[in-house]
Amino acid sequence: MVALCLYFEVHQPFRISHYRIKDISKHKDYFNDISNQSIFEKVARKCYWPAGLLIASLLKRHPNDFKVTFSMSGTFLQQCELYDLKLLELYQDILSLPNAEIICETSHHSLASLFDEEEFYKQIEIQKSTLKKLFNREPKAFRNTELIYSNKIGELVKKAGFDVCLLEGWDPFIPENWSPHHIFHHPYIHDLKLLPKSYKLSDDLAFRFSNRSWESWPLTAEKYHTWLEKLLDGNHEFVGLFMDYETFGEHQWADTGIFEFLDRFVTNIVYDKRFEFLTVSETANKFSPRAVMNVDRPLSWADTERDISAWLGNRIQEDALERAYKLKNDILLLDDNETTEEWRKLLTSDHFYYMCIKWSSDGDVHKYFSPFDSPYEAYLDYVNILEDLEIKCAEKIRLKELANSHVQGISNENIGEREECEKTTQASRPLKKSSHASGKMAN
Repeated sequence: MVALCLYFEVHQPFRISHYRIKDISKHKDYFNDISNQSIFEKVARKCYWPAGLLIASLLKRHPNDFKVTFSMSGTFLQQCELYDLKLLELYQDILSLPNAEIICETSHHSLASLFDEEEFYKQIEIQKSTLKKLFNREPKAFRNTELIYSNKIGELVKKAGFDVCLLEGWDPFIPENWSPHHIFHHPYIHDLKLLPKSYKLSDDLAFRFSNRSWESWPLTAEKYHTWLEKLLDGNHEFVGLFMDYETFGEHQWADTGIFEFLDRFVTNIVYDKRFEFLTVSETANKFSPRAVMNVDRPLSWADTERDISAWLGNRIQEDALERAYKLKNDILLLDDNETTEEWRKLLTSDHFYYMCIKWSSDGDVHKYFSPFDSPYEAYLDYVNILEDLEIKCAEKIRLKELANSHVQGISNENIGEREECEKTTQASRPLKKSSHASGKMAN
């Protein structure tokens, strides 16, 4: 029997406003609420609602046989609360079912694992708290932003309290004589289980499904089923079908037949007892690690390189990231919730993805997701906002210090008044004797 682990990543960033140099110091809104709401509502109509309704139906129709796992970024969940509470209710209902799991990630879909260990842990704690509040769930497994993983990040994940982590099943990192259809473990943390994505079978759905020039187009549920049957030779334990949730309806439009495919594929599999659906945690519990998976440089699920060049591949990306994380000291010193949240939204990886200047097919993918006409426009608006935020922090810190010094002044005045009062009391002691004498006289 081969297990199928179906996992969906759900994420929306808070896209920034057009911020010109002349806007610096004016502290205008950093985030384009109109655009964010419009995009969220469009994706909700095309993907989140129809896919959610279909998955809820499949989970209820096959309560013992169909399993699914989600992760949802904190910025997506914030937008659910802002723009569509009924949609949030739908996913709360889905995640109230025992055959659905939600796993953890960084709250703001950030690259903190690469730059700031303390911020990485903080965002995990925020995300755990959000999942507890909205779904009453405590996540048992972890997936980092864009499946970015390395041996070093594995250490951080373990230190954050997780024993299971998802990662890209990229061939150069799969242990020799093994396929990505097994669980592996960290080189020196043997109880950290690593679940690789089966990128070929996943990308057939996520990227190639509607490509009419693809030799396997059109892909039917029956054809996909036969591909999975080839894995029933005893050499494969599980298949990690990991993909963006927006595959359903947004990246592959409804008229491609992607929803019908999902419905038919799941139905066919649940009646084929040679396969079983498992959640991420169930998969990790069922299978033992087969070998060491040594990932000595950051690996991700993006672009043909599967590295971090999608976010950190050129000078403008490096500069923007360095300046963003450099602001942390001011943010901590200020200790203001609203400003901290603005800063964290600016750490979301998408802002740096839009600054990518790759060409060819990877460049086309970046362009598809970007709200900007060019990477340089994305960079300019972003750094202008950072400069404004830096000035705003300095102003607020100065006001805070003034307020503290004023409070200290009042405190010093109170101490002075108290000391003066004590002197006055001491000077008044003879009056007590006089009063006592007066009493005696009265008697």
